[in-house]
Amino acid sequence: MSRALRYTPPLASRDLIVRPRLLDALRSRFERPLTVVVASAGFGKTTLLGQAVSENALSPAGEDRWLTCQRDDTTLSVLASGAFAAVGLTAPVPENPRQAAVAVAEALWSAAPRHIALVLDDVHLVTRGSPAGEFLGHLVEELPRNGHLVLASRPPLPLSISRLVATGHALVLREDDLQFREDEVAAFAESRGVPPELLSDVGGWPALAELTATAGPFAVSGYVWEELLAQLSPERRHVLALLVAVGGADEEIAAALVGRDVDLRSLLDGLPLVVPSRSGWWSLHGLWAAALQHHLDSGQVAEARRTAAAVLRGRGQYQEAMGLLLDAEAWEDVRRLVVEVCECCTALVPTDVLESWLRRLPREVQQSPEGLLLAAMAAQPTSPGAAEELLMQALAGAHGDRDLRYACVNGLVQLAFWRNDRHRMALLLEELPADEHPGASTFVALVRGILARNTDEVRSALADPSLMSRTALNPVHHWLHAQLVLLRLGDTSTGEVLARRALSHPATTMHGLARSLLVESFRLRGRLDEAERLLPYLLADMRPAKVLTSPELVTCAVSLLDVLGRRTEAGELLQTSQSILRGSPVAWAPVAGTLAEVFHALSSGDEQRAAAILRSISSPGGGRNSGTIRVSPVALPLLYVLVPEVRGRWDADPPPGALANLHAGARALVELRERGSAAAAGAVPPSAWPVLRALLPVPWVAELALAIAAAGQDGARALVEDLGPAARTTLRAQAATAPPALAATARSLLRAIPAVPTVRLHLRVLGPLELRRDGGVVAAPELRRERVRQLLGYLLLHDRPTRTAITAELWPDLDDAAAGRNLRVTLTYLQNLLEPDRSELDPPYFLRSAGPVLHLVTDGALEIDVLQFERVLDEAARLEGQGAPSAALPAYLRAVELWGGDLLADVTGASWLEWERDRVRSLFVSSAVRAGNLLLARGDTSTARTLAERALRGDECSEDAHQLLVAVHLADGDLVDAHRALRRCQQMLRDLGVPPQPRTRALAQRLTPRS
Repeated sequence: MSRALRYTPPLASRDLIVRPRLLDALRSRFERPLTVVVASAGFGKTTLLGQAVSENALSPAGEDRWLTCQRDDTTLSVLASGAFAAVGLTAPVPENPRQAAVAVAEALWSAAPRHIALVLDDVHLVTRGSPAGEFLGHLVEELPRNGHLVLASRPPLPLSISRLVATGHALVLREDDLQFREDEVAAFAESRGVPPELLSDVGGWPALAELTATAGPFAVSGYVWEELLAQLSPERRHVLALLVAVGGADEEIAAALVGRDVDLRSLLDGLPLVVPSRSGWWSLHGLWAAALQHHLDSGQVAEARRTAAAVLRGRGQYQEAMGLLLDAEAWEDVRRLVVEVCECCTALVPTDVLESWLRRLPREVQQSPEGLLLAAMAAQPTSPGAAEELLMQALAGAHGDRDLRYACVNGLVQLAFWRNDRHRMALLLEELPADEHPGASTFVALVRGILARNTDEVRSALADPSLMSRTALNPVHHWLHAQLVLLRLGDTSTGEVLARRALSHPATTMHGLARSLLVESFRLRGRLDEAERLLPYLLADMRPAKVLTSPELVTCAVSLLDVLGRRTEAGELLQTSQSILRGSPVAWAPVAGTLAEVFHALSSGDEQRAAAILRSISSPGGGRNSGTIRVSPVALPLLYVLVPEVRGRWDADPPPGALANLHAGARALVELRERGSAAAAGAVPPSAWPVLRALLPVPWVAELALAIAAAGQDGARALVEDLGPAARTTLRAQAATAPPALAATARSLLRAIPAVPTVRLHLRVLGPLELRRDGGVVAAPELRRERVRQLLGYLLLHDRPTRTAITAELWPDLDDAAAGRNLRVTLTYLQNLLEPDRSELDPPYFLRSAGPVLHLVTDGALEIDVLQFERVLDEAARLEGQGAPSAALPAYLRAVELWGGDLLADVTGASWLEWERDRVRSLFVSSAVRAGNLLLARGDTSTARTLAERALRGDECSEDAHQLLVAVHLADGDLVDAHRALRRCQQMLRDLGVPPQPRTRALAQRLTPRS
């Protein structure tokens, strides 16, 4: 029941005997995909697995991750989210069992070279054939070589493993394996301080041995429980029966059950088959239930479960609470919990959990108003019509129940909101008096804010006193509040606070929408870097089921990708989202898709197509309160610039707060285009420039930056340069078509901002220096000059060095004047080498000078292998951070492919180069080893061996590379070469005088024959 024992094995409350024969078998779990322990209750499965985990922690052969299954793990979202947490994944769980299994397998694979065993206890609680059961089956199929699964279950196991057993890829321990042998009975008797003959009749059953040893010498086989319970006081037996009835407890739940404070450690001390967790949760073995089944009558058991459920409900542990209430058949409590979970538009638990609850309800409860509410919330995302009909039936049967009425009206408002049916929303509010429910006044105020026609009405609605109390708000209320203050009032600071509050709520159903509002709050303040840091999490939120009901996520993500210059990704996301949006029940889904499509077209330079698309969704009035505006802040400038009919209303009632910056930018762009005037652009304050950069398509930002520069604003040139090559495309067009003053400014910027060369250079510095121009090797005499190569290397490795710093390194023995002359001559040689055809009137592109500072431009026109090398490694690290090793592996292999030897291998006499050579060499070795370990975990030993050998040629002292080579030989079954590689590693470590790493010791242990 409790999540306290979810991710760690229970602590042993009594001394345990060591059972080497079983522990040795379990230690081999890191050598095969699947290990299964199948036995009835009382055979010590959990105890044995806990021992195995503890023993492995002392001398690791791999890493263990623990997950205790529970009754609600029959649903995919619950079991998979548990597995995600156990392996360290924070991403949302996919709706598809195979995709969820692949994600867990990828997380295990990403841990390579470490071997990870995911231990699942009580797997019999997972129903065979359920989505959770399918997930387990797929997980077994998808396991990488470094991933291992250990399952403990009562018979029968809920998945088929016969093929794996037949091929030797699965080990199964059964009841006859777990039974005590004669020597183990003797050892156990000694540990309990009882004579071995006392345990002669236990039949090797560990639980019976424990009970008999505790009951003492007067216990007779078959009457062990009676003897044990007879030694307990009536009060103690009663408390134990209560704890058994609710499936274990911590001291808060125990106190609620007993009616006073309880010291569980003292109460349970010395009792067999009782285990605690580190968090203070105590669990009693299932055999206690049989022993105490007659101590409480059915009414007392039901009352105990209701009491424990009330505590769990107060903690927000709704799934555990509902499990107890369903077991107790406490249908009134079940109804109340359904209302609490479903009362705030979006249920506080996943849809498949709602469906599992619904299946466990008897028919009469399913047909009750609360049952209809539950069915409606389960149907809401995919069948809104059916959900509305169910909600109306539930509301009709509410009969004055204020909480139920509130929940039903909330659900109906949600559906009307999705349809953008303002009239229906207003009518529903009339059925919800503000004093009818504690949350009603808050909800009514927020819905009135949604229905408000102008800014003053929004402010009036949000002035309701109930919104001042944070405790009165649930995550949906926080999100609605954040959306109103951000997109209607432009209040970015408050919007951020409210979005973070919604994100902090344990119910994850609103996290995607809350995170998108947080991204927009950053963009509306020009904090593009902070928005970019949230982008991976935003993309992870965009599961099909979430996009279906939250289409604004698409607009947010596509526009942000385009602003960041990641247009290919934006286009792919747009394409995959369109089919989902077409099936969305939400009225603004076409608007969200269209805005994303328009923004992408503008970012790609196709404004004519963008304008045609946008007109298809803009109403003739096009005012501030249209659904288009509420979807995303990018709608404001897009509509203002491309749909002239909307401008009058915007200008007559300017938007407040941070939205004013977008309005000012859009007006300036229109003024520039239609009147050729840069005055409005010049009046845009510099503080607004980052906002425009974060929310406008790049070509529009370039156009505005030109007008700002033409108006004489300092800093506009830097804004243009920050946009990169896209700015030059706009500037060239403006230089040819704009009014004279603007065209002159465009030509000036073009002269000051060097043109991208038509040729492409490729500089190879990993190994001997080599320069290629459009694929052909450059054999210019300047390249043979040692000082030219040194200067090129120095500029490559030092960002914007001063001339003084360069001369001090390259000509340390010359005075300043002589060193300066040498630098000028060498610079000339280098400029001629890089741009031999450049006119003297044109500014250099690759090698630029700003006062005393020199700068080597390393963009797409000059490809440098070491920078490519580091970029692909950065990309690999980013993908690894997202839990996608399959995507990171090609990046690692690309980095290894780029390696041609030490950095600037033919540049001599440069002490400043040695440290950088060591750093880059270390990156190569680590990337080769990482790729090798991933390939080894996937079964590609041939390529893994090649990478290990290359890594050792790069650094023969890399213990990680030695480990990889040993592991490859082991995987191939080549024990001779494995021993040889291990001896080479051990000799290297002795020569260095350092101890071996744990993995080296573990590999040596695997090569040591078992006794």
